[in-house]
Amino acid sequence: MAASYHAHLYFLPEQRTEAAALHVLLAERLPHCWLGRLIDREVGPHTRPMFELNFAADEYDSVVALLERERGTLPVLIHPVIADELVGHTEAARWLGVPLPLKLDTLPRG
Repeated sequence: MAASYHAHLYFLPEQRTEAAALHVLLAERLPHCWLGRLIDREVGPHTRPMFELNFAADEYDSVVALLERERGTLPVLIHPVIADELVGHTEAARWLGVPLPLKLDTLPRG
């Protein structure tokens, strides 16, 4: 099991208000987790605007349950932080909602 995880919460421009509201909720409920700002463009392997939530492995079940309950229509990619980022973002990843394509050629192999 990985020591930590990243969740990427994706939104379309017309979903930015929904994403911003979820961002506020996550900041309130998970103050000990690192929460990135809303990024209004594609970045790295991500093919939509998004924001990131980083959390410890021992919080996996509770964070995933919270995301599943509160994400609304936003797709979420949850992946372990491991050396092989390609495996982390594909084989070892979990999607909540509809999976999105990723730019896999941008991910380093460990």
